[in-house]
This record gives sequence, structure tokens and C-alpha cells, in this order.
Amino acid sequence: MVTIPYPNVLLDALEIGVMVIDESFEIRYWNQWLEINTAHPASEMIGKNLHDFYPQIDYKVFARKIRTTLRLASPTFYDASLQNRFIEIPRTKITTSLLINMQLQVTISPYIVEEGLVMVSIYDISDLHELKLTLQSQMEKISELNCELHRDKMIIDANLLITKIDEECRIVEATQAFLEFFGYKKESVIGEYLSQVFGDVSVDFDTIQICDAIARQQKWSGEVKAVLANGEEVWFDTVVTPLNDDENGTLSYTVIFHDISDKKRIELLSITDPLTKLFNRHKFNEVFENMIRRRHWDENHTFGLIIADVDHFKRVNDTYGHQSGDKVLIEVAHVFSQTIRTGDILARWGGEEFVCLLPDVDMEKALYVAEKLRLAVEELHFADAGTITSSFGVSIFTPGDTQESMIHRADSSLYRAKENGRNRVECI
Repeated sequence: MVTIPYPNVLLDALEIGVMVIDESFEIRYWNQWLEINTAHPASEMIGKNLHDFYPQIDYKVFARKIRTTLRLASPTFYDASLQNRFIEIPRTKITTSLLINMQLQVTISPYIVEEGLVMVSIYDISDLHELKLTLQSQMEKISELNCELHRDKMIIDANLLITKIDEECRIVEATQAFLEFFGYKKESVIGEYLSQVFGDVSVDFDTIQICDAIARQQKWSGEVKAVLANGEEVWFDTVVTPLNDDENGTLSYTVIFHDISDKKRIELLSITDPLTKLFNRHKFNEVFENMIRRRHWDENHTFGLIIADVDHFKRVNDTYGHQSGDKVLIEVAHVFSQTIRTGDILARWGGEEFVCLLPDVDMEKALYVAEKLRLAVEELHFADAGTITSSFGVSIFTPGDTQESMIHRADSSLYRAKENGRNRVECI
């Protein structure tokens, strides 16, 4: 069995379960979260077969998911349901729920494709599952709850983030919990438009979908983002429910916000390169595949791919150390982010390589963007490493192209740039 240099410190620090297995379900890695929650130590699991400990898993489905992940080099999801059972992990959290075992979300990601290894990430979504059940129950019984509102008002007011708005999106009521969360006083909120109120503290809060639902007199649910006055980014699971006023025949709307920031941070971690904060390779592959499939491209309407490589990066690491190398990658990622257009998709491909998708460009425009990136790197200066350069390979989508064929042409162009002296842009 090949010894794999697992990032134990990082994976053991995650508040999720992580295991690495091969196509025959042999366990190669078992992180600390799994040790604690399954009561199976890593020393007992590594080198053994998952089937020996959890025979209830549908291994035919599981094997098919693993093969798909390795073939596409892209994450897939295993439906951990009653029909497709996965490992059973008891809930130790104190709760009034009757849920004995955790509700799991399972992601299968390619780890070392050539070795047939995948990383299985296990998220405890029990709280989210209970929340959805609670919200469904509330929506079904909302008319019954109206007559009991006075009795429950103090509890709701103190604990739930709720606003009541009219048909013009003006705030009519707001709970104390809502006011305290956003730092408002009641008199500064009542009568204001929802967009104006959130605009004071949240540049990015998007109320358009909420107001559109109100204009259509429809229910709406979804995720919205806010940036608080202190710069903190928060995410909400939001439900908008219309309410009939029988006395005057008008409609009002209850908007319930539930903070899901922790869940979104976990999602962001799974798609982000930890060093450069760009998209990681798996997320880029997902976006790339969707871009190829989502519309009909032709010779007059196409998109480009750039692969960039920092020249002589190994020399920087060997001469000045890995900390200096990391600083180079971080600064190159930053200058790339500042140079590309809005709508371009930038990611770290691995090591010192970066990739960028350019929607709606021809070869001439793609080469122009790559040249701008090359010049931007050339202007950088580092205290120890001095100046650096980078080489670029460019390809353009043509009918019949796949993700693999575009990457192959761009990679071949990058190789040509290296062969022709580096610090240049090439295309095929």
C-alpha cells in the first residue's frame, strides 16, 4: 500500500468527517472527527475494508459514485438516505428531536486519481434537516398560528429574526431579535423600505428576489447574503410567506431569516484554495463543465482558457524557502484577480499553475488578456525573490471541444512558451 502524505493537521481540525478510500473500499485515512463520532480509532480503521465495519452501505451505488468521481476528476454526491444507507453516526447533541442518528451529506472528491483514491467528506446536516422540517410545519400551520400569536409573541420576539412587510416592501413590524442582530432601533426601521434598511449596513444584501415574490403575491424561499457594518459576512435561509388581512382585504408578508453562516463557510472551504483564496481545482472543473454545457457556442460566440505557470518557481522555493514561495503565489493570485475582467473565472490549478476561463472572447481577445496578466506579473517585485516572470498557454473553444481537449491545447501552448524562453504567451 502506497504511503500518502496526508495533511493530518488540516483534516483533523475540520468539523466534518473525512476518510480516504480506494475503489475496493480499503481505508487509507480516517480523521479525528470520525474517530470521536464513530468510536473507531484510526489505528483500527486504516488498512481495513469499510465493508467490514459498515455492511449496510449500498456498495454497488457507492462504487458507481467512486468510479464517476475518478473518471470525471470532479466531486459527486452520495445520497445518504433511507434507500441508500451510509455509516450510522449517533447524535450526541442534546436536543428534543427524535432523530437518533445524524443526517449526513456525503461528498466524494477525487484525491489521487492515478492511485484510484477518493476523499469522502461527511457533513452533519441534522440541524438543517430539522430546520427545514420546522419551516415546512410553520408554513402549513401559519393560519392556525395567527390566533395564537399573542401568547407566543414574547418567545418569537426574543429568538427569531422576523420582519413583517407590506405590498410595497415597507417594514411594518420587526422582532427584537431582528433589531438586535442588525443593531437597529425600532423607530429607525418601521415604515422604511426593506432595501433601504438593509442598504445601511449591507452593501451586498439582495432584496430583489423577495420584492419580486411580493409583487407576484407568492411564497418564496432561498438564501440571501448580508455584510454587516463591521464587515462580517452573514448568510440567511429566508422564507417569505403572504398573509391575508381579512378585515381590509390587503396582503402583508412575513419574512423569516435563519442564520446559516457556518454552513456557508464549510461550503466555501470545500471550493477554495486555502493559500490563494481562489477557487480550487475541483470547483474550477465544475464551472468549466457547466460552461461547456450551458449554451450552444459557435465560431462567432465562444470562450477562452488560459493556463499560467510561474517561471522557475522551484528555484524560488529552493533558494528562499517555501514561505517566500507562498508569498509569490499569493501576490500572483492577487494581481491576476485585479487584472481579469468581471465574470472571468480564476482558480489555482495546483502548485504554481493558475487557470482562467474567459467567457465571450475570441483568440485575439484571449491573447490580449493573457498578455496583460504576463505584464502584471513582470511588474511585481519581492524583497527576497526580486522580480519573477510567468508563461501562458491559451486555447479557444471550438465546436466539439471537451474540457479535456481544451486543457490539452492550452497545456501544449504553455509547454511551447516554456520551450521558447519563458515569460511569453503562446497558443495553438
